[in-house]
Amino acid sequence: MSRSHRASRFLLLFGLAAAATTGGCGGATDDLPRQAVSGDVKLDSAPLKSAMIQFLPADPSAATAAAAAVVDGKYEIPLSDGLVPGSYLVQVTSAPAAQSTSLMPGDPLPPAKESIPSIYNSKSTLNAKVTKEGPNTFNFDLKSK
Repeated sequence: MSRSHRASRFLLLFGLAAAATTGGCGGATDDLPRQAVSGDVKLDSAPLKSAMIQFLPADPSAATAAAAAVVDGKYEIPLSDGLVPGSYLVQVTSAPAAQSTSLMPGDPLPPAKESIPSIYNSKSTLNAKVTKEGPNTFNFDLKSK
């Protein structure tokens, strides 16, 4: 085995060992009793194609808030980013539509048109209660009218 081949092999093994020892050091950790949250979001009984769902603490002193993308009617917030038990205000907003190609550089962007009624976002009436016992599955069937 040539000297350069042995050096390459050593570097590869060293890199793999370093990756294995640092693999669990990714995200932030805390001692909060976080819970995974998931569910379905429909608009007029059809899965919402693309949106954003936010869980905002009903109590301003609560420790967590979270958001997730809704894709084909489903969303999921994993345990590592989850919510602590408590009451939450839920807001669902539509994903912004593609911007007009007629804008010139420097032109201000027009405000995004919200396709979901305000009672589900800026004036939301949606709520969820996260519990330690779970399951914390929250399904929302929104109505366009």
